[in-house]
Amino acid sequence: MSKPYARSQLASVKARGGAWLVDIAASLVVAAVVSAVVGVAADPLGVLAFLLVWVGWYVVPEAVWGRTPGKWVAGIRVVRTDGGDVSASAAVVRNLTKVVGGPSLLSILAGVVFIADSRDNQRLGDRWADTLVVQV
Repeated sequence: MSKPYARSQLASVKARGGAWLVDIAASLVVAAVVSAVVGVAADPLGVLAFLLVWVGWYVVPEAVWGRTPGKWVAGIRVVRTDGGDVSASAAVVRNLTKVVGGPSLLSILAGVVFIADSRDNQRLGDRWADTLVVQV
């Protein structure tokens, strides 16, 4: 079965990196503000609020629109490998690696290596969720 997207339509590492930079900066600011409003950062409720906002920043918009605000700015979106819309469960699965790895340099480098090693420019989360990131 052929893929519905040509290799030239797959999002580049540069586009994905730009989207990630927008998302990580904006999501951390929003999460920090929500955490501060809910409770002191050291307070377990504040930490929980921070994590929920940070994870939700990626999962909710990808499940609803197929793209985060950063992906929208970069002109890319997430789709299933068959070309269909991403499900909520796929959005959760593909973003698990972001939560586990966090915004660490090692996690970023691993993502770049997985994308470079994949014929379909998929990082580990995309492979697990059976998704692609494509240009729109």
